Amino acid sequence: MGLMMNHKNWIILHSSKDILNILATISLHRDQSSYLLVVNLSRLGLAKELAEKFGAAIVSIEHRYYGKSTPYKELTTENLKYLSSKQAIFDLAVFRQYYQELLNAKYNVSETENRWFVIGGSYSGGLAAYFRLKFPHLTCGAYASSAALIAIYNFTEYDQQIGTTAGPECKAVLQEITHLVDEQLDSDRKSIKELFGASKIDNDDDFRFLVADAAALSLQYGFHDFVCDLLVNAKKNGSDILEAYSDYVKNVANQGIFGVTLEYYDRLYLKNPTSENSAYRLWWFYICSEMGYFLVAPQNDSIRSTKLDERYNLDFCKDIFGEGVYPDSNMANTYYGGRKFAGSRVIFTNGSQDPCRHISKQTPSKDTIHKE
Repeated sequence: MGLMMNHKNWIILHSSKDILNILATISLHRDQSSYLLVVNLSRLGLAKELAEKFGAAIVSIEHRYYGKSTPYKELTTENLKYLSSKQAIFDLAVFRQYYQELLNAKYNVSETENRWFVIGGSYSGGLAAYFRLKFPHLTCGAYASSAALIAIYNFTEYDQQIGTTAGPECKAVLQEITHLVDEQLDSDRKSIKELFGASKIDNDDDFRFLVADAAALSLQYGFHDFVCDLLVNAKKNGSDILEAYSDYVKNVANQGIFGVTLEYYDRLYLKNPTSENSAYRLWWFYICSEMGYFLVAPQNDSIRSTKLDERYNLDFCKDIFGEGVYPDSNMANTYYGGRKFAGSRVIFTNGSQDPCRHISKQTPSKDTIHKE
């Protein structure tokens, strides 16, 4: 989905004047052959600045099931039962305790507690906030950027925000493309898929998902001109907007520009528990078994096809993982608080055009400290 989190790092700032400052990341790799990530400090932005300011070191921690941190060779549905946000934050708690004890032994001190500050963005932003909520004694605070904090079954606000971000002209062209694709799938499904370089996607609704998501990803990550200039200009010049958009989609999907390729939308590929790009299957399990985030078409003025509804998403999950796998967003929100998130000392930041802000915390708490 457009919500695919391709910046999945936890960064933990661990600060103390007397011993050592540590900045750690937890990384989700795209395949099972990856080793522990060696972090390039020049690409960490805010984290790098904080590390330099507080004298922090950096440790990279691999998220369970990703990279080498998978307990199973085959990622069957049964074997994925230990993959959840709850398990992930408990992993971090165990690591934090282990690493603290390791440092104390190394520097021959006892009962020393360094200050740990957790930083995350998108999926990991939610995890950072959850970690602070559930383990306040293990961290002094958290920074959660564009945090996927609130579980939601049908995430219609996503498309509504994409439409606003696109603007009236671009939105109208995208809606026209959706209409044309729906028509051609009914009349000549083979040709339209060939045009988009997506013949391997057998399910027509999965193909519709690809068509909708390719533009949404560009708009979600701030590349408005990348897609909208192309389409608006094609429309004004009388060019074939389907050809223009299909070229764009092929470019995005073939190169994995936004972290996903055609396989991400292909349920037949995702059913394979030993597929080369296991990260796609793992991410979908998180969506299908816990949080939801179903990108369904809004009832009115939708950009994506109205065929992409709740039933489509439930069938998608069922076809990939079998019976009994569906998100329990109410349970997740009960456990973490949902819109009543009660964690303290968490900084939430959101972009005004980012659709993920609708599942983040956007209003300050009563005890918020405002600094001019």
